[in-house]
Amino acid sequence: MAVIQNAYKPDLDEFITQCEVNYWLILRLMPFLDIKKNSTINNKYGQRNTKLNFQTKLGHQIDFELVDKAKFTTTIVVNLKVHNQSKMNLMARLYHDLELLEVMDKVGPKALKPINKGRELQGRQSDEKRQLNRFLGESLKHCLQNVGNGKSKNSDE
Repeated sequence: MAVIQNAYKPDLDEFITQCEVNYWLILRLMPFLDIKKNSTINNKYGQRNTKLNFQTKLGHQIDFELVDKAKFTTTIVVNLKVHNQSKMNLMARLYHDLELLEVMDKVGPKALKPINKGRELQGRQSDEKRQLNRFLGESLKHCLQNVGNGKSKNSDE
């Protein structure tokens, strides 16, 4: 008798909740991204290519780069380097009107599919987008917990 593998069914409530949590975590870490409090884009943090770097006491390097800011969205790239591990790059987008932060892709601007199936998997997990959003949330929490013990600097200063 063959074992039938159940298809992955996304939990939309969990996904949206994670994106909401990520949005509020990034605003705690980078308050200049809050367009409700910083309505003008004229300040130095509203410029393109603004970078923020964190070095934690454990030696983890987490860099944030603001790559695009529009009326309702902001796109950032998050680069994570943990000791001898290879660097991971995440492109994420803040949706200010919805108050969500979603991982768009691991490398470039091409969006990840919410569900990968069959031939589309090609080395990906079926729920990779959910896992990357959760990982981003954990990374943001790590930065917030260790910011007092690490170094934070804005490269434009």
